[in-house]
Amino acid sequence: MNSRVKSNARCEASTDGRRLVVLALAASVPLLCALVLFFAIASNAHASEERLSMALGDFYLVDSSGEVRNQDAEHEARLKRFDEIMHDELSKSGKFSLAQMQCPDAGCTSKELQLDDMLDRAKGAGARFVTVGAVEKMSTLVLWTRFEVYDVPSRQIVFNRLLTFRGDNDEAWQRAARYAARELIKNAPVK
Repeated sequence: MNSRVKSNARCEASTDGRRLVVLALAASVPLLCALVLFFAIASNAHASEERLSMALGDFYLVDSSGEVRNQDAEHEARLKRFDEIMHDELSKSGKFSLAQMQCPDAGCTSKELQLDDMLDRAKGAGARFVTVGAVEKMSTLVLWTRFEVYDVPSRQIVFNRLLTFRGDNDEAWQRAARYAARELIKNAPVK
């Protein structure tokens, strides 16, 4: 009988030990969930602190090609798509937090607004930087886009690019917008 009592005692002790382990694990699950949630929130807060606050002005067109055919509607649609691509690519990059400026009906272009007004609107939107730009059509074959990034607090230019592209068609404009966005993402100021 003694060996049976000892065996039962070992089984009970073993069962009690397993129960304690299960209880300890069950009690630690909420703690682990809380820790995971804390680090996820802290990581997101840190990531948003590192993102640059950027206001993106609308691009406008300068058509010096002298072509007879009126292409205003086509160019307006291409400019709109150019701006959309720039916004989308900068947002997707994770490098920028895009601030929305309050714009007049004509838009926030450096053609419609003086630079000081653009900088004031960017500041009002909480942006650290503002980008302004234009596309110039020299001919059906040759176009260029130029954009500048200004530091809003100092009101100084901190980055600019002049990019040429070929072809006055939707595909060429879209490629140019994506390339301009990549240049901005890769080379814009970091602080």
